[in-house]
Amino acid sequence: MNTRSDAARTSTASNTRSYTLIQLSSSYAMMASSAPLLVCFLAALFCTLSGAAHLAPLDAAVLNFALNLEYLEANFYSCAAYGRFIPEELWMGGENQSGVAPIGCPARSTRLSKEALAYAIDIYEDELAHVKFLKAVLGSAAVPQPLMDLGPAFKAAGNTAATLALGEDVTLDPVFNPYANDLFFYHGAFIFEDVGATAYAGAAALIEDKGILTAAAQILAVEGYHAGAIRTLLYQNQGKKAFNSPKLKVRDVVGAISALRDFVDGAANMDSGVTVASPCKNERPASNIVPTDVNGLIYTRTTDQVLAIVYLGGASGVGGGFFPNGMNGGIN
Repeated sequence: MNTRSDAARTSTASNTRSYTLIQLSSSYAMMASSAPLLVCFLAALFCTLSGAAHLAPLDAAVLNFALNLEYLEANFYSCAAYGRFIPEELWMGGENQSGVAPIGCPARSTRLSKEALAYAIDIYEDELAHVKFLKAVLGSAAVPQPLMDLGPAFKAAGNTAATLALGEDVTLDPVFNPYANDLFFYHGAFIFEDVGATAYAGAAALIEDKGILTAAAQILAVEGYHAGAIRTLLYQNQGKKAFNSPKLKVRDVVGAISALRDFVDGAANMDSGVTVASPCKNERPASNIVPTDVNGLIYTRTTDQVLAIVYLGGASGVGGGFFPNGMNGGIN
């Protein structure tokens, strides 16, 4: 955590909430059969979660950190599926602070196949729901959408990954464009999904409110499903040519993206590609769908480690990569 968010630990916790998210979820299940009651319930839910008075300062900082990541993912999948950003009314912060339009979204229809488009739409809807949910919980404390780079940053990441994979300086031509075809889209999604899962896992220890912790665990599970789906698709295509280069296969580029994340986030080894060497000689590489430690547990990343990845090595408090001016909020 940065010193800004560390200082929040000394603040006093706010008033206990009337209902936990678990209790609210149970109430929803009971009311689902009655439309009039459901409308009333949803209105009560919004009022209960809106506003920052119920949040401890550290919880608000962590949730805003997550909101920045959800802005990034939701806009990426929206660009891939529809060629546009998420709805502009969702860019604003909790006190009508203006958000910023991302750069790099293709102003045209998607080039994805029906299968890849279905994945993009499915994941987009989840990520958009996460944005809405976090903004509702944060209320007036929600940060606005920051400037995000969904174009040139991918070009830089692609060149670096190809350079690592080949062991020589590479400038891809054509440039890496995650909206150009299915494989490029899967590579682009791979950059984000593992990071999102490890970010939520790492942030769990920082959350004070147990109801929020439960909701964060639920979001973590969704991000894990997303990551598993993307990793499976890449493994199924792992032997194909990547980046129009006869020297590179998909598994090489995925391994290089993993190595790049592992390099910028520090000395710890907490990343891996979608293949591992087969125990049998001359056999195709074995799958590595879920990157885990020796205990079969998902890796956890600190907020600083996550920032290093999404900033593509840029410094905390400065930004770079997918967040040219940094994230919004106390953890940036």
